[in-house]
Amino acid sequence: MNLNIISELIAKSVAGTISDLEQISLDNWRKEDASNQELYERLSDINYLQNEYRKWNSIDPKQPMKNMQRRIAGKKKNRRILLHSCAAAVVVLLLGSLLTLLYRSEQRYDKLNSIYQTEKYMTAIHPGQTKAKLTTDDGKIIVLDSNKTNNEKVLNSIRKGEEQQVRRQREIKDRIAINNLEIPRGGEFHITLEDGTQVWLNAESSLKYPEHFDRKYRQVEVSGEAFFKVSKEEERPFNVKIDGQVICVHGTEFNVMSYGEDRYVYTTLVSGSISIQPDSATGSELILSPGHQAVFAKSDCSTVVKQVKTEVVTSWRNGMFVFEDQTLDQIMRQLSRWYDFSYEFSNKEVASTVFMGKVPRYATFGDVLEILEKSGNLTFEAKQNRIIISHK
Repeated sequence: MNLNIISELIAKSVAGTISDLEQISLDNWRKEDASNQELYERLSDINYLQNEYRKWNSIDPKQPMKNMQRRIAGKKKNRRILLHSCAAAVVVLLLGSLLTLLYRSEQRYDKLNSIYQTEKYMTAIHPGQTKAKLTTDDGKIIVLDSNKTNNEKVLNSIRKGEEQQVRRQREIKDRIAINNLEIPRGGEFHITLEDGTQVWLNAESSLKYPEHFDRKYRQVEVSGEAFFKVSKEEERPFNVKIDGQVICVHGTEFNVMSYGEDRYVYTTLVSGSISIQPDSATGSELILSPGHQAVFAKSDCSTVVKQVKTEVVTSWRNGMFVFEDQTLDQIMRQLSRWYDFSYEFSNKEVASTVFMGKVPRYATFGDVLEILEKSGNLTFEAKQNRIIISHK
C-alpha cells in the first residue's frame, strides 16, 4: 500500500477520526508484515512522536532530499546507494506524516485539556450554604454560619443587650435601632424576628429590621428575595418595603423578589391576605388573593396581577429550582447567585432559549449543568474562570 496512504491512515487512527472501512485497510496492512506492526506501534506512541517532532524542528527538513539527489546524480549508483536513497525518501515522508500526526494529536490534546479545565473549575463550585453578615445599629459586625444553635444564641444575646438601649432611645428621641442582615452570593439564611415572624432569605439578599418593633406597627425593608411567614397581630400591621413598593401583611405567607437588575418586583401570595401600594402613597391599594402574583413595574409604579403556581415560585425554599417558561438568562442568574460563579453566552439566541424543568438546589454544580445540557441541548465550557454557554 502507498506510504502516503498508510501515514494518513495512522494519523487518523491516532486522532480518532478513522472510518470503519479505513480501519479495516489499516488492520490488513499491519497483518501483512511484522515490521508494519512495529512501525504502526512506533508512530502511535505520543512520546515518540513528540521526540521526533523536536528532532524535526532542529534540522533542515529539505537536507535529506538534497543528499539523496546528490547521491543519485553521482557516478557510483550501486544498489546500496539506491537503497539508502529510498530510505532517506521514506524518512522524509514519515517525518512529514509525523508533523500531521503531531498537529492532530495536539488538537486532540487541546480539546481534552479544555474538558479537563472545565471539569476542574466546575468541581470547585459548590452549592450555597447557610451564612450571613449582621451589622448591628451601633456598627458591630457579626458573621453567622450554618450552626443554628450558635446563631440563635448570638441573636438572642444581641436582642437582650439592646433592650436597655431601646428604652434609653425611646426616652431620648423615640428612635428605633435598626440591624442589617446581609446574605452573600452562595448563601441563604433563616431568621425569626422579635414578634415570631419568620424570614427566609435567598442568596445576595438583605433584610433591615428592628430588634424590637414599635408598639403601634411593625416594618422591615428587604432587597433580593425573601419568603415571609408573618405572625398575625390585628393591632400591629406588618409592612415590608421593597424597591418603591410597600406590602401590608395580615398574618400571611408570601414570597417577594426584586434584585438590582430586575425591572419588576414580584410578590407572590401563598396564603392569607396582603395589600400592595407604591411607597409614595400616591397610587391605589391593591388586594392580592392566594395563588396570585403582583408584578410591580419600578419605572412607572404600575402593577399587573396574574395567577401562578406558588410551589414553583417558592421552590427555592424547599430545596429545588423549578423553571417554567423561563429564559436561560433568567435561569443562569438564579444559579449564579446560588453557586457563586460568573458566566456568559456565546450569543443572544442562547440566552433567550426558553427552558422548562427542575434541578435539586443542593446538587453538585456538575450535576446541575448535566441536567441542563441534556434538557436544553446545551454545552458548558470554562474559560478563565467563566462558564461559556452555547448550543451544541
